[in-house]
Amino acid sequence: MKDAGSGLTEAIKNKSLRAIAAVSYQDIACGLAHEMMDLIRPCEHRKFSPPFKMLIIDSGGSVVFECRVSKDGKVRPVGLVPIVQDSDFPATALLTDSSFVTRTFRIEHPVTSCPNN
Repeated sequence: MKDAGSGLTEAIKNKSLRAIAAVSYQDIACGLAHEMMDLIRPCEHRKFSPPFKMLIIDSGGSVVFECRVSKDGKVRPVGLVPIVQDSDFPATALLTDSSFVTRTFRIEHPVTSCPNN
């Protein structure tokens, strides 16, 4: 006898996995870079502006994404872009500018807020 509820559970699980897969690390990095620039510009005395180098480190401490953010806000990945996995989160993003000032951000969930999308 088959459990009638298992089909619904499987459908929800598949939809959740597709939603995560639709978000890329490049999208996450783009959204984070734009959000960070908007936050820091008005309140910082010290200049902190692009270009940046960004690392995203997963919950296990491994670097899962590395990129450069240009002055115009474009994200250029360094190396391969892995598939976003829910198990990578919460993650940490490190943004370093040309004067070696580093900002640290925690990423709770794989979402994007990139203005280019």
